[in-house]
Amino acid sequence: MALRSKAASKAHSLAIRYSITLSRVVFLGLLLLPLLEPNSFYIIRAGRVSLPAEQELHARSEVSPLAPAVSPGVTAEAEPPPAPAAGEPPSAKTTDSKGPDLPSADTPAPLQPLKPGDPQAAPTKPLPPSKQAALPWTDAEIAAAKAECAQLLANVTVVSEELPPAREGICGAPAPRELRSVGESKVKIEPPATLNCQMIAGLSTWITDKLQPAAQKSFGSPVARVVAESYSCRNRYGLARAPLSEHALMDAVDVSAFVLADGRIIRISKGWGPTAGDLKRAAAKSSEAPADEKIKGNKILVSASKLGAHDIAKQGDAKKGEEKPKSEEAEKDAAAKFALSTFLHQVHDDACDIFGTVLGPDTNDAHRDHFHLDMKVRKSQRGLCQ
Repeated sequence: MALRSKAASKAHSLAIRYSITLSRVVFLGLLLLPLLEPNSFYIIRAGRVSLPAEQELHARSEVSPLAPAVSPGVTAEAEPPPAPAAGEPPSAKTTDSKGPDLPSADTPAPLQPLKPGDPQAAPTKPLPPSKQAALPWTDAEIAAAKAECAQLLANVTVVSEELPPAREGICGAPAPRELRSVGESKVKIEPPATLNCQMIAGLSTWITDKLQPAAQKSFGSPVARVVAESYSCRNRYGLARAPLSEHALMDAVDVSAFVLADGRIIRISKGWGPTAGDLKRAAAKSSEAPADEKIKGNKILVSASKLGAHDIAKQGDAKKGEEKPKSEEAEKDAAAKFALSTFLHQVHDDACDIFGTVLGPDTNDAHRDHFHLDMKVRKSQRGLCQ
């Protein structure tokens, strides 16, 4: 009995050991199974291939003095993504870039894996908007656009020239105009802006009802020129893979500067003051400062982020007696900078009541030196004001 019991115990131990060994072999085999299948490494996918974002570009005009009536030169510089500034192509009049060629359903072809070194494995770059195919404007579309122009500009004082229907790829407009001046005082738009009539009407309202009164109040001089860029057949920020910009539909302007009648030049890049991005970078920098300086710096940043230009203007008189500049010249310089920043914040905020999209220096670094204004209509019926 003792020998039988011992043999049974030994047999049970061997069974357990072999069971564990067999389980390990099966598990290892499952791990090695993909290595034995040559087609398991490659997956064929059609379309929706993303590439690293390209550098974004926008145009900026150099401002010349008021006296010589010479159109400012245009330079292009890189601008980061923002966040979001607006515009997309009309679905009825545009076509997307062609995707990869796929076999038809009638003649199915066997799928072959694409190896990493295969040139066909690299995704193709989408066509730029100017190269994408689109149907020409129909007579009905042109007639409707011209009728809308007559209605929108009936009570608006502008100097503009009617242009022929424009179609550049999926860009353009059926009834564009070249806007040269706005209002009774004939505020010049330089260079002349190529826009649709809805944008011309909105720009006229903003300049006449908002910009001119604010300039007269802040500087005692009206605006004589508005420096802005308009039509550009491109995607947002010039990216290859991005929605179509409203600039491509002649429905947007980028305002970079104002020239007063007395010759003074107001550049948004220099007059806006600290932006939201500047405050964030300063906050990050202050986090590395000593404890006492950090507390003081954080209080200043929180106050600056919560107070708008209008709130600061209201408190300006109350704080004049608390901190006085060291000299009369410094006092005048501080007052001039304050008036300039207040003016730019006010006309930016006023534009939000007129345009569908208003983007400025606080949006992102891409708009650090200009206001983006367009008439894009959104489903929510709420404009974008940043």
